[in-house]
Amino acid sequence: MKTIAPLACFAAASLFLVSCSQPPSTNYLERQLIPRTGPIMPRVKGTQYDCSIATAEHGAANVWQANVGGRVLSDNQPYNVSTEACFTTQSECEAFLYLMNGVLDQIITSRCQMGYEKSFFDKLFGS
Repeated sequence: MKTIAPLACFAAASLFLVSCSQPPSTNYLERQLIPRTGPIMPRVKGTQYDCSIATAEHGAANVWQANVGGRVLSDNQPYNVSTEACFTTQSECEAFLYLMNGVLDQIITSRCQMGYEKSFFDKLFGS
């Protein structure tokens, strides 16, 4: 009986430590768009969420456009983050906003809208 007690304590402690460790992210958007190191700048360009790619494939009226902007209050130096992404469903768009709202320390804009609309500067300069 004396040998079972230490083994049981060791097993319980191991189980406790394993349950406290943080597993890798299961958020598919985070794994695809947020870099693991360096500044937190979503990498949307060239992915299926790039608005130029999504609108060419699905049409501008058939995508959900997310616009997110804010600040990251880094220890080194605070910096601004601004991005747009396009999704085929409202739930994906809102999942992206939820992800970004958890990444940014200060949120300035965070919205989803049905249909792609070029930004003011894109309209002005024709990008």
